[in-house]
Amino acid sequence: MNIFIALILAIITLAAGEKIDDVSLIQQLPEVHGDKFYYFGFGSNMLAKRIHVQNPTAVIMGPALLKDYRVDFATPSWFWKGAVSTIVPDPSSETWGTLWEIDLSNLPDIDNQEQVHDGWYRPETVQVEYNNEKIPARLYVIVDEPEGNVHDMPPNEVPEDRQPSKTYLKVMVKGAIESGIPEHYVKWLKGFKHNNKTAEELEDRFELQSVEL
Repeated sequence: MNIFIALILAIITLAAGEKIDDVSLIQQLPEVHGDKFYYFGFGSNMLAKRIHVQNPTAVIMGPALLKDYRVDFATPSWFWKGAVSTIVPDPSSETWGTLWEIDLSNLPDIDNQEQVHDGWYRPETVQVEYNNEKIPARLYVIVDEPEGNVHDMPPNEVPEDRQPSKTYLKVMVKGAIESGIPEHYVKWLKGFKHNNKTAEELEDRFELQSVEL
């Protein structure tokens, strides 16, 4: 391991509250290659402008497919004015998302964004299908899985704390289109019940005015 990589990993482990002795464990993660790692974004991090807020080194690889998981919504967010997306193991489902290559220096940043240290999400390594190949990628899965599939609920029965804001859903849709995710999946995303709330500052920041749901 060269000095540059060792320094990056030391910073990561310190930010995560781990011992320096665990540096080698991070380097051994399947999604890590050299001083970079692969990350699978299925929610707001499908959009380049969004992921670059906290992970400026992220470089898009393209659309990728993850089998045996489904997208859902839970965990209300004041920032987004509604529930944010999560991903739940489900053998009958599959999820499209964006595959990114990110510098290891940003790994603590994405861990913090996903509130790993608060116990909201946990990182996992999954195999995603990208360009007819299996690629190991980092995925963040919610610790307390929501009950029931919110997409299959009648609109009038979707709990308010399981509804994303209009702004958040537009970010997901724009990110999916931008990443080249299949049209049928974009249409499926648009079918989620939202709470009709907008965050004007974020609408401007992520240029969402033309996004249709």
